[in-house]
This record gives sequence, C-alpha cells and structure tokens, in this order.
Amino acid sequence: MKIEAVGRFLIFLFIFPHLFAKEWRRLGKLENQDWSMHVKLGSNATPFAESVFIPDFSPVGALVSEDGILGTATLISPNTIITAAHVLKNKTKDPLPNPNEWEFILYPDFSNASDVHRFSIDSFLLHPHWISRQDKNPPWGDGDSLGVDIALAHLAEPVVGVRPYALPHQEDLSIGQKVFVAGYGTLVEGENGQKNDRNSRRMAGENILDRVVTEIVLDDNSTETGGLLAFDFDSPYHNSNRLGSGEPMFDYIPSGESIPIPLSLEISTAEGDSGGPLIASQNDTWRIFGTISYGSSDSSYGDVTVLSRLMNHLDWLYLNLPTLPNAKLISSSGWKNLDWFGNYIHIKGNWNFHSGIGWFWCNSKSDDSVWIYVDHFGWLWLNKFTYPYFFTFKEDNWIYLDLSKSNISEWVTYHYKFGSWENYSF
Repeated sequence: MKIEAVGRFLIFLFIFPHLFAKEWRRLGKLENQDWSMHVKLGSNATPFAESVFIPDFSPVGALVSEDGILGTATLISPNTIITAAHVLKNKTKDPLPNPNEWEFILYPDFSNASDVHRFSIDSFLLHPHWISRQDKNPPWGDGDSLGVDIALAHLAEPVVGVRPYALPHQEDLSIGQKVFVAGYGTLVEGENGQKNDRNSRRMAGENILDRVVTEIVLDDNSTETGGLLAFDFDSPYHNSNRLGSGEPMFDYIPSGESIPIPLSLEISTAEGDSGGPLIASQNDTWRIFGTISYGSSDSSYGDVTVLSRLMNHLDWLYLNLPTLPNAKLISSSGWKNLDWFGNYIHIKGNWNFHSGIGWFWCNSKSDDSVWIYVDHFGWLWLNKFTYPYFFTFKEDNWIYLDLSKSNISEWVTYHYKFGSWENYSF
C-alpha cells in the first residue's frame, strides 16, 4: 500500500487479504446499522427498488484479475466500463494490464456469478495523465491526488439488458447533495476500524457530498491534472467531522464546512471499492460523477473518501465511447433503447433505424440531446426534455411530431412558425 507523509492510504484494489497483513482499507458502516441493509441497497432488493430516490445499481460490477486483484467498475455504455487507473497499473514498474487476464463480473455476488454474468475484456485505456504523472513522480506517481485516476475497459461483448449510467451534464453537483456509492469492498465496523468480513457482495451506501474541487492547480502550471470530489464518514455521535469547520486542509481538498450528522445508510469506501461510482440524480437522470480513488485512513469514523471528478474528463471519455452511450442494449440482435427516445438499431456508419420514426442519421455522444438528419426536414435537434418537439434549422422552426398518428412511412407534424398541421410521406 502507498503510505504518504500525511498518513493517508491509497484505496488500492488489490490482491486478496492473505497477501497483505495489515492496514487494509475496508467498507465502513455505522455501528448501529446492519450489513444486510447495505446488501439490499446494492442489489435493489426491497425496500430499495429503483426509483427517483434510489438508483439502479445493476451497472456496477467487480473487476477481477487472474492474480486475485479485485476492483469495482461501472458500465457507461453497453461495451465500456470505467474504473480507477491504479487498479490496473499502480506504480511505474507495473506492466500495462493484459486484458486476457481480467474479467468484469456483473452480479450482486461475484463469487456466485454464472458465465452469463462474466464478460471478457477486449482492451484497456488508462488516462494518459495517470501514466505521465507516474513517470514524473515514480514509483507511485501523484495522479490520485490530482484527479486523473481513471481508466476505461472495452468489453469483448456488449452487456444486454442493463442500462449504463449517463455521464455528467453541464451542471455540477452541489455541496450538501446526497450521493450514493457502491462497490465490493472488504467490510469493517466504523467505530474501530476492525475487520468484520471478507466480501464478494455488491454493497451500497449513501453520504453527503462535502467538497467539489473543479480544477487542481499546481505551481508549475501543469495541465496534467483534473478535479476531485470528496466526502467524510460521520459517526453517530457527531464527533468525527473530518471535513468540518476548523479542520486542516487534506491534500488538495480545501477546508470548509460539513454536516456532522450521518445519513441512515452512511458509509465510507475501502479496498475493493476503488474504481466504483459516485452516483447522483441530475436532470431526472441517475449519473456517474466520480470514480473512487483513495482515502485518508482505515475506513473508520472520520475517514475521507476522495474521487476523481469525471466532469474534468468528458472530452476524453466521449472520444472513447460509442454514439448514444447511455442507450440500453435490449437484444443480442443489436436493438437498443434510449429511455426518452425509444427503440432503434444501428445499421451502418452513423445511420440508424428507429422503430417509430424510421431512418435517422446521428453521431451524438450525448444522451441528453441528439442531432438527427431526416429527409425533407434536414437537420433536426431534439433532447429528452423536448421530444417529440424538434427544432428544424432548415425552417428555423419548432415542429411537433404526433407520435400517436405517425409511423416510419408518414409523419404528422404541427409547425409552430406557420401555425399549421402537415403530413409527410417517406
């Protein structure tokens, strides 16, 4: 493990416990809460079914190597997962990960998963700044504290039947907002840091976001930086508020305020959770905003969890994602569903076929707004908040598509600029 002068530990996803005798980071829970509640939350079992209040945790899986290295990863497109870079290459001398030696297991208990829940890795892509910071600060580098601890993995086969998490929109998270985390971390009681149990189950919990660091600025004006998110682990006695008023600055996490009262399912993160998601609701959509990177202690009360902020890396992420990455693959034949847009299938290049509106052309990497090209209308813009209202640039006009009367052969539309209904055959 990496031990800094300030006494913090990296949350490594690492080799099973018998290889490390002490100071494992673990998943910490409140002493007055039962583990079963975190298991139920992580599997969306009653009373934690997916809703506007509870995210669906099915896109969160275990990333496991042949050597027993364990981490957490999250589906962000049917064939792409995101994790922490240190899971795959922890220090300079470590070789680049061999995809043939890893698998992604998408199941509430990865030790009991069948073959249908196991996915081979086709390729890995570590963030380039993670690699460069290791080279500049060997052997461990400083990419964790600089917010570039992220990596992608492309699956050999896409996942059918699970909707990937959407990436952040333009707006940032708010300090004080409730967030959720999930992972496969080893378990510990928060009051003393004592190991409770080895764990292969997907555990989930909640916390309050305490810090948003939009950009790390170094003295040398380096551009090899990102941003950070952070929260602390409050005790039931309200006396472990590490990010509260008057507390010293922690790494690049500045001093500030923090509510000392824990949520009912408050947790810290731990060994095995590295790479796991920070999830929050934005624009009525559950999104992934960060990946778990490191923490300050042994996951006992007062522990600080630090995450890489994904808002800083959207260009890099979208560059390596397919069109409409949040679309859910609903059949092995290639049909996908975008929750607000409906069912479609990719045909060739940027051409697609929608079950309701017919052929369309699209190269959008955002799931919130889509540019499509349709005969007669030309370029149309729509998003999840306006559909079935379209903006047509050819007419400089908003049109309404009556889905109840339209089909792939004929559109029934209302033109607001002209105040008239029009029918178009294709």
